[in-house]
Amino acid sequence: MLPHHQRMIDSLSGTLLDHDDDFAVLDVNGIRFRLEIPASTARALGESGQPVELRTRLSFNTNDGLFLLFGFATEEERDCFDIFTRISGIGPRKGLMILSAIEIVPFAQAILRGDLAYLSGIKGIGKKTAERLILELRENMAPFAASAPPSPAAAPSRKPSIADAVQALVVLGCKLPVAERAIDRAIELLGENASTEDLIREGLKQR
Repeated sequence: MLPHHQRMIDSLSGTLLDHDDDFAVLDVNGIRFRLEIPASTARALGESGQPVELRTRLSFNTNDGLFLLFGFATEEERDCFDIFTRISGIGPRKGLMILSAIEIVPFAQAILRGDLAYLSGIKGIGKKTAERLILELRENMAPFAASAPPSPAAAPSRKPSIADAVQALVVLGCKLPVAERAIDRAIELLGENASTEDLIREGLKQR
């Protein structure tokens, strides 16, 4: 659970006044907010003067004694930021730097594969950090890996959440028949309306 102050501003909607690769300035009813943003959010922003909504996280920098406001174009980006910053030694600025240097789906798949070479090549991530990320993020990043388009073999007639869960287990190293049996068992226990994340977690137990 995030500290209360980080969640007290959930999003901001206003007029985009200025932005660059790492910041955006929003006018919200006459109040100007400067937000630090990842590169993916910067690419999603339009021209100055356009209306924009950014999901946010608020953080207190103990070194400077200042509050920092972070903005994200999508819920997925903010969720990844939250996951990164829950790891000991990765603060908000480093979490934002990692988020700026990656594409979420390939990164998640590399975590699940334990791909040290791929992860160590990302700006801001050395070998030791990569090893720690693999250890600590494997479960949390599985749903993001599953958001990749499923392979043709992954039962297109299945509901999207079920097909995504099967695909996630395949990415984790399961043979397709094993993944399908594990998810079928998870569905028996949790029901067909279970979320992809819950199906993946239960499926991992049923392999």
